[in-house]
Amino acid sequence: MDKHPRANLEKKAGLGKRFAARFLDGLLIGVVFGAIFFVIGGVGGAASGENNAVVTGLAGAYVFMLIGFPFIYFLYHTIMEAMYGYTLGKHALGLVITDESGADITWVDSIVRNVFRLVGFFFSPFSALVAVILIAVNDDEQRLGDMAGSTVVVEQA
Repeated sequence: MDKHPRANLEKKAGLGKRFAARFLDGLLIGVVFGAIFFVIGGVGGAASGENNAVVTGLAGAYVFMLIGFPFIYFLYHTIMEAMYGYTLGKHALGLVITDESGADITWVDSIVRNVFRLVGFFFSPFSALVAVILIAVNDDEQRLGDMAGSTVVVEQA
């Protein structure tokens, strides 16, 4: 995987590609998280030694999902974007994240833009609607996290 591929600032990603990339990333994280959920549910239930081990295990896994999933999603996006300039979903669609001048994003840029993604998890679907509206009406096609982090999602050069 190339780190921080060259970006074409003239070619913004747009709603369709950004949605598809987010879908792919969500699918990937969902599969990984599903495996973790299965292990926690099964192991937690078996370790409890209670008659209702399945219920106990699933309850623990559910609590982990509610708390852990948003943070794993946040960490995945933050680490991938800061280290590579894209997530796997964005890479599959030829997209890259840069700062507004076209330079590689920094760890701080990635953290700032993804804090808004994390906050959005707790206010969905309203936050998704706001993001779609902002991308559609903003000349640089930025969501709120992009604006705060001074980043843009564009196609690779």
